[in-house]
Amino acid sequence: MKRMSVTGRLLLLTLLALMPAMLVLTYNLLSARQAAYREIHTNALTAGRLASLEMGRIVSSIRSTLDVLSTVPILQTGPGQPCSDYLRVVDDKLEVVENIAVLDPSGRLLCTSQANDHTDFSDRDYFREAVEKGEFILGTYIIDRMTKQPALPLALPVVENGNLARVVVAYLDLDWLGARVREREYFGGNALTIADRNGVIIAREPFPERFVGTKIPEDYQHLVQANVPGTMEVTSQDGTRRVIAYYPSQDTFYVSAGVSVEGGLQQVSKVTRFGLAVIALAIVGPFLVVWWAGHALIRRPARHLVRSVNAWRRGDETARTGMTGNGTFETIGAAIDAFMDELALRREQQQRDDRMRQLLIRELDHRIKNILSMVQAVARQTFRSSQSMEEASDAFFRRLHAMAGAHQLLTKNWQSASLKATVETAIAPFEDPAHPRFSIAGSDLEVASSVALSLSMALHELCTNAAKYGALSTERGRINIRWCFGDRSEPFTFTWQERQGPLVRPPEREGFGTLMIERVLSQQLQADVKLEYLPEGLLFQMAASMTRLLSTSEDDSDQNLTQASPGEAEPASNGMS
Repeated sequence: MKRMSVTGRLLLLTLLALMPAMLVLTYNLLSARQAAYREIHTNALTAGRLASLEMGRIVSSIRSTLDVLSTVPILQTGPGQPCSDYLRVVDDKLEVVENIAVLDPSGRLLCTSQANDHTDFSDRDYFREAVEKGEFILGTYIIDRMTKQPALPLALPVVENGNLARVVVAYLDLDWLGARVREREYFGGNALTIADRNGVIIAREPFPERFVGTKIPEDYQHLVQANVPGTMEVTSQDGTRRVIAYYPSQDTFYVSAGVSVEGGLQQVSKVTRFGLAVIALAIVGPFLVVWWAGHALIRRPARHLVRSVNAWRRGDETARTGMTGNGTFETIGAAIDAFMDELALRREQQQRDDRMRQLLIRELDHRIKNILSMVQAVARQTFRSSQSMEEASDAFFRRLHAMAGAHQLLTKNWQSASLKATVETAIAPFEDPAHPRFSIAGSDLEVASSVALSLSMALHELCTNAAKYGALSTERGRINIRWCFGDRSEPFTFTWQERQGPLVRPPEREGFGTLMIERVLSQQLQADVKLEYLPEGLLFQMAASMTRLLSTSEDDSDQNLTQASPGEAEPASNGMS
């Protein structure tokens, strides 16, 4: 056997040394290509799902808008310029829709946000379907008769008293939808297609001008009507070989997201060539590169994420990763930051809810004490001034009934209420028809429900205080209630004056009732509130804007009542309990 030369032996040893690496490289190449194919399918499914969810959110937001519009009183007044002007204002604020219209049950146009010459829409499929099914309808691709532009109608039938009253229609702006689709990143031949339930394309990227308004080819129509989402490899209409993920319409939208096969495998090919070059140059090099890459690209950001999470767990709620960008770890860091922000908000909301529960518990305890005091005062006044037991019993139960009506007034949700009725109902439990204790003067006025509720709470506290310490605690005591108002430029004034009661001295500290009156009225009505403990009797004065008195919203009421959460205070002599 001929002996090999040293050079041959070295070549053989080099070959034997490189062979395992080549086998591993070949195996890794095949595995990488298979993984790349799987990743292409996964990326396509993810992109399609996100687009499908976004379309769902768009439809949901338009549905919510139609629900709100269906309750607006001006839409119930019938055809006319006010209705169209209102819809035009709404349309101008909503980029997602290009037109809003209201149709009567026969399909005739009542009002619209866009001027047009057409009045009969009874032949439109979306109108017929909405009338027939009596439910919200997502229509199909049309050319809007009013704007002459491509649109997607969404119709909501409005039923009143069991009968169809009108149909409110919003037309999704397909130009706006196309712009939203173009905001996504499309590289390496990726594509996104959105079609209606009949397979007519309403948005497409790239080449929207070639495909929007056309129907998906018959060879792929079965994907539109499929039962479940899936993926498949196809050659698209623009000639690009893609893996598409399809989400069937199911009477809403058909969405398909395509990822280019060539673009998806391009990175794998680059990595393979780079690996061969590195192995050809040196054996140790790849290990060093891998070590550096693992430290810089994986271990360091991972440790940063762990440090931020551990800091949060230790109680530092300001700790954040601060990571931004499109990388994997940057995306995870941003998600962790968002979760921490959401958790902090939830904790803050929970603290606000706890404070509100404590306020309600204190208020309930306070009202129970006041009710007992009121019942005692009513009983004492009734039985002391009655001539017989039967007379005392009848008067006592009448006053208890009036007291129940006053407390019902505090919890009833009105649209508006009579100012005079509010005052009379609030003081009714303390009034004696045989021997009147109150003098009321002032013109009647319809005020917002939140204003009536706040004023009733204040009068409740004033009456309770008067029954405990003030004019209503004696036989001779009297109370004068006065108010006056003018036009919106003049203030509303309200006065409560006690007289002929026991000698009044200022309390050592304010009680719960005083804080409730001052904070609720000053914040609810933005009123100037003044309490004076005059020797001859308590004087309460309030001045508020007429505009605030007539237009205070319920949302403001809730917020201000939450802000007006005084701490519990012990009652003081001749003070508000």
